[in-house]
Amino acid sequence: MPRQNVYMKQKTIDGIRQIVDMRREEGATASDANISSVCSEMLELGMRVYLNAKNKKASDAEAGEDVFQSSLFEEVVKSRMASQEILALMFSLQDIKSDSRNNYDKLIDALKEKTDLRVRTVLDRG
Repeated sequence: MPRQNVYMKQKTIDGIRQIVDMRREEGATASDANISSVCSEMLELGMRVYLNAKNKKASDAEAGEDVFQSSLFEEVVKSRMASQEILALMFSLQDIKSDSRNNYDKLIDALKEKTDLRVRTVLDRG
């Protein structure tokens, strides 16, 4: 195995010595439980944890985008449903129905045209 010098805090080396001592008390030999073998094991374990966390963070970011998109879609659908209900209630009122200036079908068509225009404008810029 290649040899590498590493500088550690005193608290870290004390913790490693405690692990070595515990393993020796449990019956491990001096060649099985020594500072070098414990440090190597801890570094390998730490590297696995770091890489798993990094991979999880990338997948969490993708999942976060999915959550955002589904939340946004949910809010858009709720807004649309609420708007439809409000318009239906408004145009069911007798005063609004009797006013010749108000036409529910024309309003819906105008809203669709404005929406299409707005969507095209935004998507063309993107």
